[in-house]
Amino acid sequence: MFRDSTRISKQGVAIQSLITALMLGLLFSTTSQAALIGATSAPKQARVPVEEGRTLQIHWVISTTSAHSTGAFSAQGTLKDAATSTVLKTLTTPFNKTEGAGPLYFDEPLTITAEEATEWLKLGYRQLEYTRQFSTGSERPTTSEAKVIIKLGNKNANASFSGLETALAIHNLQLSYKPQRFRSQINAGLPLQAQLSVAYSGNGELKGSWQLAALDESNGKLQFKELAQVSKILRSGGRDWLLSPQLPTVTAGRYTLRFCQLQTLNATSSENLCPNPQQSASIEYQVITEEASAPPEAAPATLAATTQLNWKATEGAVVYELTLTQHSGQASITSAEYIGRLLIPGQTHRTTLSPQLLDRLLPGNSYEWQVKALDKHGDLIHQTPPARFVFMP
Repeated sequence: MFRDSTRISKQGVAIQSLITALMLGLLFSTTSQAALIGATSAPKQARVPVEEGRTLQIHWVISTTSAHSTGAFSAQGTLKDAATSTVLKTLTTPFNKTEGAGPLYFDEPLTITAEEATEWLKLGYRQLEYTRQFSTGSERPTTSEAKVIIKLGNKNANASFSGLETALAIHNLQLSYKPQRFRSQINAGLPLQAQLSVAYSGNGELKGSWQLAALDESNGKLQFKELAQVSKILRSGGRDWLLSPQLPTVTAGRYTLRFCQLQTLNATSSENLCPNPQQSASIEYQVITEEASAPPEAAPATLAATTQLNWKATEGAVVYELTLTQHSGQASITSAEYIGRLLIPGQTHRTTLSPQLLDRLLPGNSYEWQVKALDKHGDLIHQTPPARFVFMP
């Protein structure tokens, strides 16, 4: 369960590998567990000429574990616009196989008429998704989803979309934070960025401004300042993403991040930072200082082979990384004084040091340990202050 590494430069790869292994272990903790592994479609992409329409013959393949025996089912399929998630039609062609293990097969025709394709294109829908969700019939059902990407175009497959080109139209702007497990508060000093999801149709250049305001607690007002201006070429309709600059997390307080769409990129005055608030998206976050600048729970002053190191559990943690460094008595710890680390699954928040780490410690010497909590994406979501001990085997 625990792994040790002597190379700090390989930490990122090792952490990601362990996270993947832990998640797979949770999914397949016993070989007898029956579950869907996945589902695929053929074709994965198709083009429909708007002048004629088309009937697509879709071949679905559903994979399961070898222990699975109750088949799979899917009540309906959904056709929607990829950019706006607008549901265009629902096909109630059921698939229901009540026994057997995968691979399971399901063939289905999907018809898009010329009238439907023409109307959808006029509404700015250029790329569609036909999706089916497959489920098991076991006591603990599992699900898997597959889809076909459908592009609406003219009859000549080799021709461009000339004549059907539409100007860029932004349908929706939505902000979320990275790391993805982040909700509303973040500890001071942790890295934070935001991700803008853009649903659009047509083609063109998206211009915009990232802006930040700190809440003035005395009057409740926000004064926005520009962080950066950006532009990105968007083509063929669909969904795209923009990543914000690194956001400030040093000073405690409440902040509002805003992305504003601009017509032109130039120097903007503070009075005209966001000329059209209807074409913007905002999200709030709060920076808090570590309540306990104290070390982890019950940090020992001395440590032996059987000493338990404990820390508070962090919601959303998939793995904890415990790092060990030699305390030199100086104000900073350099990478040369790095001793090693342990990776501990997120279900527990205590450990003893591994024999490999204990072998590197010298009796009577002073060391520091710190725990970092990582989520399922490998993002740092919390860390404890360093705690010191003297090794007394």
